[in-house]
Amino acid sequence: MMKSLLCGSAAALALVVGSPASAQESQHQFSANATLASNYIFRGTSLSDDKPALQLGGDYEHSSGFYAGVWGSNYDLAGKTEIEIDWWGGYYAQINDNLGIDLSATRYYYYDVGGHTTEYKIGADLYDGSVAAHYDQHLETWYFEAAYGFGLTEQLSLTPSAGLLTFRESGNSSEYNLGLVLDYSINDYFNAFAGAAYQEVTKSAYVVGVTVAF
Repeated sequence: MMKSLLCGSAAALALVVGSPASAQESQHQFSANATLASNYIFRGTSLSDDKPALQLGGDYEHSSGFYAGVWGSNYDLAGKTEIEIDWWGGYYAQINDNLGIDLSATRYYYYDVGGHTTEYKIGADLYDGSVAAHYDQHLETWYFEAAYGFGLTEQLSLTPSAGLLTFRESGNSSEYNLGLVLDYSINDYFNAFAGAAYQEVTKSAYVVGVTVAF
């Protein structure tokens, strides 16, 4: 499970966590991933000032549905490169072949900077689509998102997404963002992707990159 490039869910390329391992597999599943991207886009906004980002992550899943993970990336703060590290835990309930429910908590940790936050999520997957609501207890913000993955070919997929951030600053207000990711599966380990995002305040951002997962 990697962080979404454009909407910012606990997902990879706007795709949510997979279902628990099948009965034929081990109860414990471990995986790791590394991404080299031209930009770090989170919920429609570039956090790396449109500069490259190296992102590393690891995940654990249990056949019962419980999972945990950690993910890190460089980002830009006032022209200085900083490090973000996120870790999370949750439970994914596979209701049937087409419906899954996801409950999780994520800690966003900004090394040597501060301003760490904790966010809670409830989400649902229906067929190839997903919806989720996130609440940040420190910033007192809600973030709502939706995405749908279209399989264009066996190796190529297109995922449009949309998000809405609501917060209490200067009274109740909101900002929206839109995203589009084109993902190409090179083989079982490598994926190439390209994405575009639009955020109501920060406007357009673009990214290309490659991910290796094992």
